[in-house]
Amino acid sequence: MKYNIKKISDYLNNLIGNDINVFPTEKAVISKLPFTLAKSYDFHDMEIIGNHITVAVPTEPDECSPMQLAKHQTKMMDIFERPVVFVLEEIESYNLTRLTHARVNFIVPNKVVFVPSLMMVLREVRKTNKTLSDTMPPVAQLLLLCHIQVKNLNGMTTAELANIVSMAYPTINVALRWLERNGLIELMGGKQKTVNFVANGKELWDKALPMMTSPIERTIYANTRPADSLFSNETAMGHYTMLAEPNTEIVAISKATAKENDGLFNKQYGNVKVEVWKYAPSLLSENEYVDRLSLYLSLRDNEDERIQIECDTLIEEMKW
Repeated sequence: MKYNIKKISDYLNNLIGNDINVFPTEKAVISKLPFTLAKSYDFHDMEIIGNHITVAVPTEPDECSPMQLAKHQTKMMDIFERPVVFVLEEIESYNLTRLTHARVNFIVPNKVVFVPSLMMVLREVRKTNKTLSDTMPPVAQLLLLCHIQVKNLNGMTTAELANIVSMAYPTINVALRWLERNGLIELMGGKQKTVNFVANGKELWDKALPMMTSPIERTIYANTRPADSLFSNETAMGHYTMLAEPNTEIVAISKATAKENDGLFNKQYGNVKVEVWKYAPSLLSENEYVDRLSLYLSLRDNEDERIQIECDTLIEEMKW
């Protein structure tokens, strides 16, 4: 870890404008932690804006997943009886989202301060939360994922995009205006404007990820697999990764398909679990499984650590 406690306290002092008092964490308190957990961090206590906290600096950076950090935080706070804040060197945008959703206290010096235990959100997290609260509309998300995974949409007009995704012109126009307002595309030209995404591939994904949401609108059940459905959730994850497929098939359908076959579904019981998606999953898939990035978005907040590991695998093995 390249940050020592003085650099961390100086950073917080400059950021907040208050003197930060630093003192050793009592060894008797640290000894109450499980041995492996105690050895995984260097601990220091701080008084910050009248609050007593413990700062935990990993001895081996990038060793823990967001879900592991959440578990460590719960254990430490139970023993220390005060907020625990992790100091991290770097953080990918998708892990930033997972950490904030899990309400993990953390600092990335010179970049991010997120301490929900003290209702403290400063610097880049404050900017990020602006986009997090301004959630990407489903059609805008569909267009962005289509551009990344299926077809280069740069240079296309609104009418051409409407034709590709089989949606009304005004619906596409609203989605494009949202993407433009949030800095993800530029609209070029005169009356017949064309789209130009500001980035491509992984760079575009990282920029857009904090604004994106799960495609799942609701979950229902059926006795048989519906027509026009694609395998999703853990069933699809078992196809893309080493995760074991569940005993019950899980599939995804569009809202239109759900409406057309409403009589086939039950809210609680059935042999097949059916996710109704906010956009048609078939528009992003070239086989009988939902696309990788929508799958990631549908599962990134799942608390099962096996799934979290495979979510990371989905992104790592993505061919950008």
